[in-house]
Amino acid sequence: VCFVNCDCGHVGDRYMIFDYVNIPFRPMLSLQSSSAQFSDIFYGVKTLSLSLLSWYLLHELCATLRFPLGTVATQVAFWVTFISLCTFSKHRLYRGARSFIYQRMTSFLTFSEVHFVDVFTADALTSMSKLLADLQVVFCSVLGIFALNVELANSKCLHGVVGPSLASLPYLIRAVQCYRTYIETSRPHHLVNLGKYLSSFPVIWTSALKHQLAPVEGVLLDRHDQYLQVLWLYTVTINTLYSYLWDVLMDWGLCRSPNAKHVLLRDDLIFRHPVLYYAAMIADLALRLCWSLKLSSHLQQHASGQAFVFLFEILEVFRRFLWNFFRVEWEYVQERRLERRNVTYIPQTTKGITAP
Repeated sequence: VCFVNCDCGHVGDRYMIFDYVNIPFRPMLSLQSSSAQFSDIFYGVKTLSLSLLSWYLLHELCATLRFPLGTVATQVAFWVTFISLCTFSKHRLYRGARSFIYQRMTSFLTFSEVHFVDVFTADALTSMSKLLADLQVVFCSVLGIFALNVELANSKCLHGVVGPSLASLPYLIRAVQCYRTYIETSRPHHLVNLGKYLSSFPVIWTSALKHQLAPVEGVLLDRHDQYLQVLWLYTVTINTLYSYLWDVLMDWGLCRSPNAKHVLLRDDLIFRHPVLYYAAMIADLALRLCWSLKLSSHLQQHASGQAFVFLFEILEVFRRFLWNFFRVEWEYVQERRLERRNVTYIPQTTKGITAP
């Protein structure tokens, strides 16, 4: 939930900067001209933050008083509040969000033509894979409330397959989109992009298997688990490098012009300072590694691992913040290049003289 709240705040910052550099992001993302105003986004962040803070304080109070059913009830109450706001609020932000989600879900489920906004949204969902995996915890908490059995909200309800399956869902959506685009365009690079998303599945599922087989913390791994650990490291390394290269080369359009004015960049730079691009390339590599580790459920098995996962979530918000900037910028640059190619110059006449 903190991840969603932080991301909403970053959305407002991104939109302000897009407006500042005159990138028409609203038509690119199928938004109305009055949509995505900073005041509306600030309202969403404010309401979500107040709701989160209130229910968290009640949760901690119940935990202090050793009232386990109360701790579960506050978790459920927060999600009821959150879903109610998103579903029934008449504020312009939530109404627009409902319409946007409906359009994207229709696109995802009908295997229809893939637009930039569909790709952009599905890529954002990959950053929320951990959030989706935790939905089973919410479901189990609701069961525990209705059954008046706190154990249902804990290990008895959780299933080792559900979490990885939910975490894999955004990557499956993007893989289907890549294949759909390949069928439409016959361009082989879409199959290469498809391979990038498929490379996330071994990371998720080897980690899930390791989570099931891992011994108690501090106990030496047996040979079987050592092999699984090596396999997991291989999958993380491959996925990280694969995704990073695609980010820089294809999603940002960098490192593709050997004769560019700035080394490793391109000639069309919307953001004025080249150092921003170099810093983003370095940061993306480091944060991509954290992103791959975030997909690994076995890191959550111990208290220290849970702290690292929360840190990875915060870093992923920042990485997605960077990625969105340069992804939208590169899409805008490509649209401008296409417009230049399609421009037809019609001779104009003034006082019987044809203008050159």
